[in-house]
Amino acid sequence: MRIKFLYIIFPAIFYGLEFPLDFNGRVFLGKYLNSDTTRFNMDAAAYLRCTMMSHKNLSFYMEYRDELDMAEQKGGVSLDPRYSHYYVIGGFEYKLAKIFSEISFIHDCVHDIDYEVEGTPVFNRISLLFGSTGYHPSNLITTKQKILWALTTRFYPHWKYSGWDINAGADYQYDINPDIIYTFFKSKNFGAFINLSLLICKSDTAFYHQDFIRSDIFYRNYDRRIGIELKYNIYNNDPIKNPGGLWLFSIFVEF
Repeated sequence: MRIKFLYIIFPAIFYGLEFPLDFNGRVFLGKYLNSDTTRFNMDAAAYLRCTMMSHKNLSFYMEYRDELDMAEQKGGVSLDPRYSHYYVIGGFEYKLAKIFSEISFIHDCVHDIDYEVEGTPVFNRISLLFGSTGYHPSNLITTKQKILWALTTRFYPHWKYSGWDINAGADYQYDINPDIIYTFFKSKNFGAFINLSLLICKSDTAFYHQDFIRSDIFYRNYDRRIGIELKYNIYNNDPIKNPGGLWLFSIFVEF
């Protein structure tokens, strides 16, 4: 009765409202090919995104990401994380025929595992993205577009909350990230693409880069795919994680 009452009182709000619960995600495990593995040995990451509500072209989604960095530790240990990076994201997206846009709030923080470290970096930012429809996570695997693109900019507000800077431990101000994917081979079940991503972040005193190029070969089955990836970190001078000049070989699963 209560739901029926709400429909009567707020018909314009509830008309066309859907709860698709559409999930997309990615899991990968990678090995750095550099000889010195004391800091950069292996990477692993997983993310899950869910489109929770939609009304015509407008949707609300939430996303969780977890990235683990593994250094070569004493006794030959490789799969023991030293550093972890967690993301919680909530945002709105608007889809048109050829492009889509997103505005989201991102909370993430970096932790040193098993270490007593003061001042763990915490980041809160507002992100704005524009991209081609094929770039959207729900279309990325099945799209027939050969060239996909996105342009993202993020702002790091230094607001005070109970006397605490919501971007404590970071001097980031804003960043911009053009990203382009070119699929140079695709059949019914197999494909390959190359991806160039350039991220430039403005800090209080400098510009930080996280630029890379990667090539993926994959096998696709419906809206899922598994593959291998070779990534080269072209230039990176970020103070949190800096694998500049290093190669990373990975295996991944996407859905």
